[in-house]
Amino acid sequence: MGHIREFILVTHTRWDEAPRIRHQLARLLAGNGHRVLFVERADGPLAQVKDGAREVEPGIFLTRTNRLLHHQLRVVASLDRANEAIVLPHLIRQVKASGFAPDATVINFTHDYSFLRKAFPSSEVITIINDDFEAQARFRGFGHVTRTLRETCRSSDRVLALSTVLRDRLQEWVPAELFYPWAIVPYVPPAGDVDARDTLLFWGYIDIGIDTAAVRRISARLAATNPRMRIMMVGPTQVPARRRKTTMHLDGLPNVTIHEATPLDRLPMDRVLAAFIPYQRKGDADAVELPNKMLQLLAYGLPIVKTGMPNAVKAEFIMSVETDPALDAAIEDCFHNFSRWQPSIRSFLAQHTAEARLAALRIEHRR
Repeated sequence: MGHIREFILVTHTRWDEAPRIRHQLARLLAGNGHRVLFVERADGPLAQVKDGAREVEPGIFLTRTNRLLHHQLRVVASLDRANEAIVLPHLIRQVKASGFAPDATVINFTHDYSFLRKAFPSSEVITIINDDFEAQARFRGFGHVTRTLRETCRSSDRVLALSTVLRDRLQEWVPAELFYPWAIVPYVPPAGDVDARDTLLFWGYIDIGIDTAAVRRISARLAATNPRMRIMMVGPTQVPARRRKTTMHLDGLPNVTIHEATPLDRLPMDRVLAAFIPYQRKGDADAVELPNKMLQLLAYGLPIVKTGMPNAVKAEFIMSVETDPALDAAIEDCFHNFSRWQPSIRSFLAQHTAEARLAALRIEHRR
């Protein structure tokens, strides 16, 4: 094993949210013997924040910094400078109080922290852009998200992007590299009779990103053509009101059930014919090529049926079901080719490993 390194992972995401790629990366680094300081966002503007950090998992320490305003509300540069005046000294103090070296490698998941170079003048700053922040922006006419994204990328030593769409966008300003998610669980050959599988499984955020109209259409089509098939929707939500807004459109569908967040290994995976990802067509989702959850679902040998995600990676076991005939064909293909696709799924996962992603970060993998 190589020497122990220290990493400061900066994000607007809270540690206690449903795991996303920044949580996985923190665990991957800690699992390889390194120390990670996970810097999360505060509860709200100018909230009371304790100094120092606490260890939340072996090798992972949690701290937070304050902020002035949510990034989407900082529509002029003067508000960014005011926010920097609050966050920058607080971040420096928190890192010192947490016992991390000032030259630790910084992995940045924010798009609006161009001042990280000032906080860590002797560190390597790696920025990972995982979302289409410009498409999500409120008050787009101000161009504030584009401005902060450009400044943050230009102030970084390296910039990585989770899709070719994002990478190509960032390359207008800086050299950017592709950095896909990776499989965090090993491939498990599916067992049982394929003909006994009767479930499409959605496993992810039950939130406003779901195309409820598509779910209703697919539900009706299955009821008419494959009455034994069911749709199981499992997952958390970021905002309870969003869950209610989503599920109200699905209430009363006899072949759809909705469940709280549950690990995959506690679900009846031997009944699942395919993973179901019904994304809406909208700017930020259209940039998605390889969602984090797709790799975890593929690890159970599940083919993917999806709506939206026009730029999703291409594979024979990833099928778009935007129309009823496409859905009919996809269901038939899943039954006929489920076993035949397993070597291809396994080979696909072998290209997207933790070791490969550590190599992309230029970090040695512990063997």
